[in-house]
Amino acid sequence: MPRPTADVVDGPLLREYRAISARVADRRQQLDRLRSLVDELEEQTAREEHLLGEMAGALGLDDQLRLDHLHPTLRGTRLRDVARQVLEAHEEAHDGIHYRDWYELVRGAGHRVGGRDPLATFLAQVNRVPGVERVGSRTGRYRLTA
Repeated sequence: MPRPTADVVDGPLLREYRAISARVADRRQQLDRLRSLVDELEEQTAREEHLLGEMAGALGLDDQLRLDHLHPTLRGTRLRDVARQVLEAHEEAHDGIHYRDWYELVRGAGHRVGGRDPLATFLAQVNRVPGVERVGSRTGRYRLTA
């Protein structure tokens, strides 16, 4: 393959390449900052929603239903509980279902999964759902245990 000539290397194409490369790097940094801000805002909102639930209970405004049970964004233990309930209601529960399909069932039930990458959050949590096991290795499939 012939090497580029000096006028190509030092010319307008190289200048444009460098300008686009700098813009891409700047935008990546900006995206990282914005993601960080969104994560922080999501955490603050979740804390305040929890506080509202506690205050409602203390004021007698919320006798039975908790605010965190009504909120469609799932995390941690609540995500595992809801994921299991959704799987139990599905006909493929004992045969096995791919985690992406399971995730879509949870979303179809009106829930949102929290985190920067909700699908990755879902997968990390369903690996810890009691009474659910992986089917084979590296298949991405899960099923209810007997």
